[in-house]
Amino acid sequence: MPLLGFIGTVGVYVVLALLLLSLNVFSLWKWWIKAGAIVVTTACFVIAYVAISSLIGWPSRSSLPSRFSVLATRIEEPNRLTGAAGHIYLWVEELNANAVPDSPPRGYDLPYTPQLADDTDAAQKKINSGEQVMGQSQPSAGTKVAKAPSNESDLTGRNMSGKQGKGTHLAGQSVAAETIGEAQIIVYSNMAAATLPDKVNAPTPPAN
Repeated sequence: MPLLGFIGTVGVYVVLALLLLSLNVFSLWKWWIKAGAIVVTTACFVIAYVAISSLIGWPSRSSLPSRFSVLATRIEEPNRLTGAAGHIYLWVEELNANAVPDSPPRGYDLPYTPQLADDTDAAQKKINSGEQVMGQSQPSAGTKVAKAPSNESDLTGRNMSGKQGKGTHLAGQSVAAETIGEAQIIVYSNMAAATLPDKVNAPTPPAN
């Protein structure tokens, strides 16, 4: 994905450069208008580069992967004095179908809810004790059920929406009784065993 983002950014710059070139070559505008367009476009390139560079490394507010390994967490409680909203930060690695990380670690910024904070704190304590924790998320539209794999011990399952609903655990399942909008349901559980491909025996070298 970082490569696609890089290609997309370069593509936008190329399109703008071509539009500027066509303006200067084919338009009948006065030379000072063309010169001004060059200066403004160049300044926009510089400003965009600085703005994008300043965003690199900040946690994303996009949707979490459907399955991920939780590396670390940080919980920031809402500040009643300043009115600042709380945040829950996750540092995760996306997992493939074999429960093996297949992408670089990435930070996520989640909206704070008391239940999600409690669940994340419980997951962090397991990480601190040396255990591996897996997370699963899915978009919720109304009431949803998030089910952990049958061979895993379900730790938590809570609603990530701005309005907190009641959560209930039922036989390895986590039911979010109330969800709002495009929220996500997140379930922390013990890390599933990785499924590695069978080793291919190297051919025996011929005898001399």
